Amino acid sequence: MEATVSESMVESFATTLSGQEAHPSHAVVRGRGPHHVIMLNGWFGRAGNWGPFADCLDTDRFTWHFFEYRGYGTRREETGVFSLAEIAGEVVDYVQRLDAAQVSVVGHSMGAVIMQRVMLDLPTPPVALVGISPVPASGTPLNEQQRALFESAATKVESRGRIINLTTGNCLPATWVHHLAQDSWQHTRPHAVANYLSVWADCDFASELGVRDLPILLLTGDRDPVVTVAAIESAYGGTYPGMQVDTIADTGHYAMFEHPVDLAARVMGFLDAAAGGPGVR
Repeated sequence: MEATVSESMVESFATTLSGQEAHPSHAVVRGRGPHHVIMLNGWFGRAGNWGPFADCLDTDRFTWHFFEYRGYGTRREETGVFSLAEIAGEVVDYVQRLDAAQVSVVGHSMGAVIMQRVMLDLPTPPVALVGISPVPASGTPLNEQQRALFESAATKVESRGRIINLTTGNCLPATWVHHLAQDSWQHTRPHAVANYLSVWADCDFASELGVRDLPILLLTGDRDPVVTVAAIESAYGGTYPGMQVDTIADTGHYAMFEHPVDLAARVMGFLDAAAGGPGVR
């Protein structure tokens, strides 16, 4: 099942978010389960493109809310500040209007930064968090050459392809790299991409997080050259002493495309365990 929010939810969501009307298109929703999961994509992603991973998800036990950022996907033409505060504020408002007993948050790459900001701003802690190739709340320092490459990605699709290739180990088919870069290019506003770079590269709110005692699974691919196990343990360990860090073999920065079935099994198994459910299988 895939749809925007149901008719019964539309009236609830049709209120003001950051001065704009909250349309159902703020999320692509799959499922009718009692455990609601907010899905936050990475810098080159969008709500409608989580790859084959989305088709592997259980829609009876879970309801999956693939949140759409301003300037991306179905909200490509929306204007805004395109900041961490803006995204997190919209997500928090969305979650509160769900009025669900069980809510977890999953973030890929940049989405893991937003995930942590949302956790911090929610009045009630999520059931669990899952980070996929998760960028830390302390930001990601880039040298001059790296910064120039990433900044150029806002206006050059070739730079997006180069970054995707680098972060997946320079070993995946050029056709796939081109397809993902083109999808990002066609479904994002350049200004939004430019501003969202600062969301993950320049963020610095780790000190606000304190020490958190909640279930959190952090996954990375063994071919991801930047978001390594060592980097995750260093950046996340002080905040989440009970964290679980796992590696997905033969995978780079985009596990939802590279190993979708394995990723889905790990995510659902962890969320089920955190909520006291029956397990994924």
